[in-house]
Amino acid sequence: MDLIKMTDAGRYADPATLCSTTCRQVLIWSDWEVAVSKAMYEVLRHLENVLRCTISERLAAHYERDDWWHAPRLRLTHGTTEKIEAATNRLCLHRIPMTPTNIQREVTLGFWVTLLGRGADYETQLWRPISSGFPGYHGRREPLHRRMDHLRLLRNKVAHQDRIGGRDLATDRRSVLTAIGYVSESVARHVTATNTALPMLLANRPEVCAQRPRGRS
Repeated sequence: MDLIKMTDAGRYADPATLCSTTCRQVLIWSDWEVAVSKAMYEVLRHLENVLRCTISERLAAHYERDDWWHAPRLRLTHGTTEKIEAATNRLCLHRIPMTPTNIQREVTLGFWVTLLGRGADYETQLWRPISSGFPGYHGRREPLHRRMDHLRLLRNKVAHQDRIGGRDLATDRRSVLTAIGYVSESVARHVTATNTALPMLLANRPEVCAQRPRGRS
């Protein structure tokens, strides 16, 4: 009982698989959730990397400076500049060199997704130079932003240790791979080939407790 309580394992279990509120099956669910979250994070990490690389490269070229966010003719929202300031503060705290590359590595996936939003006329200021970095995507900015924001929320659930086992994770994985493919088909193929843990985990979800009465829903 103490193990279940101290690990907060009950938050990760599917109630429909348990025989009681103290069923030790919750420990199996908890371990499975840790493994699933780790596997999903690996896929999302690739998405964050390709977004950072393609967006930063095109904005640096367009604004003719590696620290493109300081370009005089670029107007960013207060929320966007706050994210950059927070990143620089963290680098300063840990005495990491304040280079444009390090600053961009320090900001989160949410920062890059924000740049695809409406912002302060981001359609003109950012999307026009950025759009060439998504050769696999053919459409308007808004649907792309919605897809990326959906994946940002998923990433936050993983990072905050929320239960994700109740989601359609196979669809989530396909959505991440599709988003990666918008930037680079070769990276998407690489991630598909190497990220084998998640499909295996989804094929081996925890079973119903053997002590659960038959016919109980």
